[in-house]
Amino acid sequence: MSVRPSLRLERSLLRAGHNFVGGIDEVGRGPLAGPIVVGLVVVSPETPAAPPGVRDSKATKRVERPNLVTLIKEWAWSTTASVDAQFIDTFGLTAALRECVAIAIRSSVAAGMEPSALILDGNFNYCDPTMDADVVLRKRADQYSSSVSAASVVAKFERDEFMCQRAIEFPGYGWERNSGYGTKEHLYAIRSMGLTPLHRRSFCH
Repeated sequence: MSVRPSLRLERSLLRAGHNFVGGIDEVGRGPLAGPIVVGLVVVSPETPAAPPGVRDSKATKRVERPNLVTLIKEWAWSTTASVDAQFIDTFGLTAALRECVAIAIRSSVAAGMEPSALILDGNFNYCDPTMDADVVLRKRADQYSSSVSAASVVAKFERDEFMCQRAIEFPGYGWERNSGYGTKEHLYAIRSMGLTPLHRRSFCH
């Protein structure tokens, strides 16, 4: 039985006094190539229920996501932020996630949509501890929280589109199909053609 996400958690935080609540999710923690991308979707007390079909990106089909992203952008304020393979190799995944969140929050500040509470999927807080926002950790928030589900969709869409574009520049690795993950096709291409500037060298040895 599929789970339908809602704004129940977001609305409880809004009733507690937060003007804006942000849902955050990341895409691209495990691939061998490409950036890590964080999505941020911000809701207010006036935000209605999410459009039908908005759910965790892993439960969506690739063909559905362009339309879902359009609906999400019409429904709530959203942004994405990313860092590249070189940043990940130099500073590690936690620092990469922290930097993505910081970039996304700066965008929200510029738009007048800075959330004072953030919902993160999982049980690990990768946000900057000095950040001026309450962080709420929830396991499977990407399934139960509409803002986090929406954040996962916009992040997944952006990352997949980026990897499809780079697949034209670096053919043979199958990024248009595997998005940089370590499939047999991708691993064979690395062995036969070597690494590209988009590869995370720390992941490939």
